[in-house]
Amino acid sequence: MGRVILIITGGALLLAIWIYAILDAAQAESQKVRTLPKGVWVAITFLFPLVGSALWFWLGRPRKDKFGSFGAPLERPPVAPDDDPEYLRFLEARAKREREDRERQNRAAGRGDSEEHRDKDDDEQPDSGSQPGERP
Repeated sequence: MGRVILIITGGALLLAIWIYAILDAAQAESQKVRTLPKGVWVAITFLFPLVGSALWFWLGRPRKDKFGSFGAPLERPPVAPDDDPEYLRFLEARAKREREDRERQNRAAGRGDSEEHRDKDDDEQPDSGSQPGERP
């Protein structure tokens, strides 16, 4: 009985690997498939389930590694947002747009003074915790 369960489990596992290999070969990008053309890999994995699947995973499947030949990087390595100059430029442009919008809203409301002037006025007031009218 144990031998039958082992054979059925092994057969199901091989069938799953075979189907996965066929679907993986069929869905792979033609330019990235290695060694043989994509159609040949699909035919090999279909006609020779065990050997074809093993060969597909070993020799034909596109690599997912970070480096190409001779260790050259394939893509730009990931950069933290605070080190990415493109992201920093985006943040600066967004901050500038927000400042301009606030100034435009202030002018439209008839205030005429920008936020920078209000900040300077706020900084000039004493922060000693004294009540108005008291001497610090």
